[in-house]
Amino acid sequence: MDFDSGSVEKDLSRFLQNQPSTFLARFLPFSVYRKYISLMGFYYYGKHREKRRALSQSMQFVLGNNNGWLAFRMKLFRTYLGIFEHYFEKMVNAHRPLEMMMNHLNNTIQFTGKKVLDDILAENSGCILVTGHFGAVEYIPLFLAAKGYRPSMILRYKTKRLKETLVEKSNHVDLQLIDAEAPNALFKGLQAIRSGRVLITLCDEVHNWKPCSEINASIFGRSIPKDRTLDILSERSKAALCFGIIQREKASYALEIQPLEREADSFSACKASWKLLETYVYRYPEQWYQWPSFYPEFTKYISDLGCYDHS
Repeated sequence: MDFDSGSVEKDLSRFLQNQPSTFLARFLPFSVYRKYISLMGFYYYGKHREKRRALSQSMQFVLGNNNGWLAFRMKLFRTYLGIFEHYFEKMVNAHRPLEMMMNHLNNTIQFTGKKVLDDILAENSGCILVTGHFGAVEYIPLFLAAKGYRPSMILRYKTKRLKETLVEKSNHVDLQLIDAEAPNALFKGLQAIRSGRVLITLCDEVHNWKPCSEINASIFGRSIPKDRTLDILSERSKAALCFGIIQREKASYALEIQPLEREADSFSACKASWKLLETYVYRYPEQWYQWPSFYPEFTKYISDLGCYDHS
């Protein structure tokens, strides 16, 4: 990867996706590479006090500090390790040989939501699978492709090299990657659903939300204008909806999928997805890797006058 001077020192993702890290991801044993990424991650946070402060602020904002200083610091430490684990998963998923990764995923992921997804697809030509920046989310698309589910995913790339690597790998399996920054991303997502694919999308990128003028969502106990994008996708496609989380366990992963039922005319895919995601974040905070950016982005969202300009 070519360093982007000025952004590398500000962004953990770009910092970890440097040339040595990319090279080592291809052949180091998983256990060794995991330690390497953790060391690099702690080095990064050691240099960036403002990043440490933002992470701590986010966790205090959402979880509070009612159990005492030591308990909070232990939770914070486990969260750092969880963030580094995410980047370990991102790097090996992108740069390990495809066959090796598919074997690894098949051997380590327990698909506890298989019947739910099978039942949904048996009654519908395609569906929307909503998830969040939680657990081993990087593994979901390739794992579903290996199982024959024809996934598509709307995502954002932090580096050109990562985009090229993932696109090249996806060409060898039935996996469609849709660049969220492309002007026709929503249209491609709708096309994917209508062609019988499983469209995977993330619900917790608050900084990319398109606020709704009339309906609020409860986000960790705070009421803010909900995101229109996911609901527009749901309403225009009329597709079945499900929510999926891939949770890290001691030596494996568990992919859980549950349906999102449209119980009333007031149903909101955004609100329903967040409600489920929150239960996992509260229970396993160390597995949500949005912490470093959540508080700054959340406060900007609610303070930005543009947030309430719904013309």
